[in-house]
Amino acid sequence: MLSKVAVIMSVYRSDNLDYFKQAVESILVQSYTSTDLYIWRDGPVSASIDVYLDTLTEYKNVFICRAQENCGLACSLNMMIDLVLDLNKYSFIARMDSDDISYPERIKKQVKFFQENPDVDVVGSGCREFGGDFALESKVLPATHEQLLDFSIVRCPFIHPSVMFRSTVFERPEVRYPTNTVLTEDLALWYMLLCSGTRFANMSDVLLDYRLSEATLSRRRGWVKAISEVKMRFYYMRKLNRVSIKNLLGIISRLVFHVLPLPVIRIAYKYLR
Repeated sequence: MLSKVAVIMSVYRSDNLDYFKQAVESILVQSYTSTDLYIWRDGPVSASIDVYLDTLTEYKNVFICRAQENCGLACSLNMMIDLVLDLNKYSFIARMDSDDISYPERIKKQVKFFQENPDVDVVGSGCREFGGDFALESKVLPATHEQLLDFSIVRCPFIHPSVMFRSTVFERPEVRYPTNTVLTEDLALWYMLLCSGTRFANMSDVLLDYRLSEATLSRRRGWVKAISEVKMRFYYMRKLNRVSIKNLLGIISRLVFHVLPLPVIRIAYKYLR
């Protein structure tokens, strides 16, 4: 019998219907047949998205939760994790965003990776970026836990929507996406897991089309996000015993990066990653 996988995704008022359909359908056509999709409607959405959600109820492997008020990404993901764990039938939990596209073999390959690497608790993959002239045809992050431990001090160790977890990662109720951060809930979770001894890995396979537009870059700018992220990186650099001149300079460069003008950020994304 195949191990069951729950894919969790949130949808919002501002989401594009066509992008959302592409994201959903990329999960529905996965070659790994024991895959269920959980969608959290985080507060009111457009009428067209609501109509589409109604059509998805015809699928036996799609489950939709409708929240009346918006609570944000971290809260939505935590709700879905709790729901999936309570069902006690899923070996793995995979992330997906409402505007990206998973390749048909994504879930199958990640499950196989877990089966072949029993010491790994969280695995991500490479991606192909699209949506702007600064997008990369192939983005692949460091592979091993030791590499990612160092890499995480200055950079994000995963492409978030490509990630799959062993369900056991969340057996402790305190291990959830932190809700007290500013646009850095994924990074905060990675640090929490690293401190708890959770083992990371990335596959070199490109298994996701990741939408990277001007709007994406704009969301990553600004002093509020910059200060929140830099404070977190400094804290965990010390906690993970990774203090070095290289890491100090790298974190400071992140502060500068988040407040650069958008045209400069576009160039940096294209040539300095």
